[in-house]
Amino acid sequence: MTIVVGAASPDGIVLAADSRTTLSDGHRHRISTDAANKVFDLNSRFGVATYGLASIGPRTINGLMDEFIATADGESCLDVEQFAHTHGSFFHERFIGEFGQADGSEGWPLGFVVAGHEATGIGHVWDVGVPGPTVTQAKTNTANYGVLWRGQVDVIVRLIMGVDWRTLEAADVAFDQQVRESLARLEYILLNPVTLQDAVDMASFLVRTTIDMQRFSDGTALVQGLIPGCGGRTQMLAVKRSGVEWVSRRKLTGPSRPGWAEGGAELDA
Repeated sequence: MTIVVGAASPDGIVLAADSRTTLSDGHRHRISTDAANKVFDLNSRFGVATYGLASIGPRTINGLMDEFIATADGESCLDVEQFAHTHGSFFHERFIGEFGQADGSEGWPLGFVVAGHEATGIGHVWDVGVPGPTVTQAKTNTANYGVLWRGQVDVIVRLIMGVDWRTLEAADVAFDQQVRESLARLEYILLNPVTLQDAVDMASFLVRTTIDMQRFSDGTALVQGLIPGCGGRTQMLAVKRSGVEWVSRRKLTGPSRPGWAEGGAELDA
């Protein structure tokens, strides 16, 4: 479980994600780590954020990303569209090798958001779904700037759209057309980021809000007892025409201080 946010301004595209992975075994769930890498810099040209599966068999997505970087043909890493297809094919092959063929009818077990610039200087975002791979261009780019979200998106959807239609439909909650039209008016009219710093702030706000809402809630009255699948530090990078710039990245440190939790506050001495 993950929250990934992409925010595009005319100056570039920001990708952000949380750092938590969880384990599920039947009815038993637990937090595995709050130190997982989910945002990656590829050849200082492209940014990639991942959601869904944290590993393919015994290999973590982070480890497989290192393998992809080491083995990718340089010619496939010049154009963002070609790169997205090459990236998707690599992870599709690893997925099929471990799990066998899947029809994808219930969504993507593993997803990626890929950001980079084409030769014209326009920055684009591509969605990559595995298996398939399914590679589609998002509407959000540096010429049509805005924000998108992937993964565990219910908090963001309810905040911005006013109603989480997907969850209600999954629970067979029906509304007539007049009620739907009325509720649709609850959607906020977003002010899209006009600078790269605005994109950083917006992406950070949406990731942090998701983490905090899950931390201080136990699901909803409709679906109770949801595991807080998003947590840890926010990872974030900006993909500019000149290359990739990290805003906040996970890196190894000394052991965490005793008393720190949720990436959090130190207890009084």
